[in-house]
Amino acid sequence: MTVQREVMAVDQDSKPRLSVFSKMEKMIVAMAKADNENGIVMRAKRNLFSDQIQSFSGCDIVDWLKRQYNITDVKEACYLATNLCQYGYIYPIDFKLSSYTVKYDRSAEYRFQAPYFWPFRKDGTADSIKYAIYLQKRSLRNKQKHGLEPYEQEAFDKLLKVFADKKEFIEKQAREQVRMTKAGLYFYGHQVTSVSEAKKQRRTEKILLDLQERAFWRVHRPRPGCIQTMEEGPKRYFQPSQMAARRRKNKDTYRAEIKFLKKALEKPKPKLSKVLESYLTWNEQYQEYDPFLDQNAALPSNPWISDDTLFWEANDTLVKIPTELRVKKWAISFFNLMKDEQGSHEFEVFLSTEYSQENIRFWKEVEDMKHGPRSMIEESVNRITSEFLSNNAPREINIDSKTLETVNRNKEEMKGKPESLRYIFDPAQEHIYLLMKKDSYPRFLRSDQYINLKEMAHNQPIKKRFFGFGSGKTQIKRQTPSPKLKRRSTSSEREANSDISGDSPIHSITPMHSYSTGNLKDMDMKQTPSSSSLRIRPTYIQAAPPSVWLSQSKFPGLAKRQVGFPPDKLDAVPTSPAAQGQ
Repeated sequence: MTVQREVMAVDQDSKPRLSVFSKMEKMIVAMAKADNENGIVMRAKRNLFSDQIQSFSGCDIVDWLKRQYNITDVKEACYLATNLCQYGYIYPIDFKLSSYTVKYDRSAEYRFQAPYFWPFRKDGTADSIKYAIYLQKRSLRNKQKHGLEPYEQEAFDKLLKVFADKKEFIEKQAREQVRMTKAGLYFYGHQVTSVSEAKKQRRTEKILLDLQERAFWRVHRPRPGCIQTMEEGPKRYFQPSQMAARRRKNKDTYRAEIKFLKKALEKPKPKLSKVLESYLTWNEQYQEYDPFLDQNAALPSNPWISDDTLFWEANDTLVKIPTELRVKKWAISFFNLMKDEQGSHEFEVFLSTEYSQENIRFWKEVEDMKHGPRSMIEESVNRITSEFLSNNAPREINIDSKTLETVNRNKEEMKGKPESLRYIFDPAQEHIYLLMKKDSYPRFLRSDQYINLKEMAHNQPIKKRFFGFGSGKTQIKRQTPSPKLKRRSTSSEREANSDISGDSPIHSITPMHSYSTGNLKDMDMKQTPSSSSLRIRPTYIQAAPPSVWLSQSKFPGLAKRQVGFPPDKLDAVPTSPAAQGQ
């Protein structure tokens, strides 16, 4: 394969091209060299499409990266090769693969992508019109080889609804491309030849063109669940050239700039050493709560590495018992407590015991109004005023008269302006926030409620889920042993107890075993009680051997070995006088 270097024209209105793509293109150019010493050796793959298709395996590209860049770790080389595949510089021949992860084996074959389909090229844009033409072209061809997948069919139906006015244009372009493909006229980055010469082209080149085009759209329009590496973010409403034309500087512009710079000079500037010291302190304080920096912060298992979702269930919005790290984080600052919905709920419960619940209720109502819909702002303002700020309000908050006057003045000035009414309660909300932070928050940390939460979170066992059977959520609860209740004895046991006597009370007869459902067939309740249903647990002491008399008139088949004595104690156990006489 011959790779030609192409300089992409980037004007002022285009988005800047990341330098990482230039580095990857240089890497691909070095890989695709014709000589076998510096480039990757291409081999023909048999029994695929044709014997003439050249490809390489994952082992070839990983070995080349290790040799070329002195990489010792195989995982690092596989990660670099996976990035080349995910960004569309190489592509697998088999499109049935679920992911583009390059492995260090020969299970998958890859090829170099044509430079026309590289990311951020001059003509290789991936807009929705071209994607609709591509899907329409595949739907017109052989459905067994070029049929659309379910997610592609769904995307094609949506595009036809969006571009309903361009439906004829899309179909016309697709039919023209299908005709050119059948005739051998190549249009994607290839020079178009005459029909007579195009018919002599090999079938292999047509197959490679289909593979390259499908690989291009697999990168820019991946299937659901795959990583979309080429996502560029929101589009610009105005081009940079249009924005520059609007910024015509005049005297007022320069005066405003001078005023801004003077204010910037008056602001105090902290030293760089102090800033770095504060960053280090903050990092040391929050490091144990970051699952990416500390392994213990993502117990029982890290959901970014494994498929276990128990971490998300334990750190849900509202849980019965929060985790230990979550409770400890509330003690760092009042901001962390109020930011967590579980923490604000626990703090509200604490304030209700101190009869000051109206403070946090007011703070939450104002926050909901700020982020609520515009149509509900005036109704929220009237409800908050009547509930918390008016005279004889049911939940009157404790604010000074100066703050209340500021709120009322803002309300009169902003009347009829819904967007400005969102922030008229800011002075009162700030006053209540500081009041809770300096007064109620320290008492909450010393309260029995917070101490009990810490103890319950510390004693809460979190077990790993070994098997993912079932769809229900695993409940995290403390396993406590069930109490041993004394059962009523059966008639056979009461009869056996009446026939067993001894001089020492050290013998005990345990009740009959409670069989499970699976073992009920092994037990026949209609038969005469035997030694299997009568278990005697003798306790041996260092005194004289115990003596047990068993009435063999009622238990004729009972022998010494059936009672449960050890073999070395059988000779020391005498039988009853009645049994000896018999």
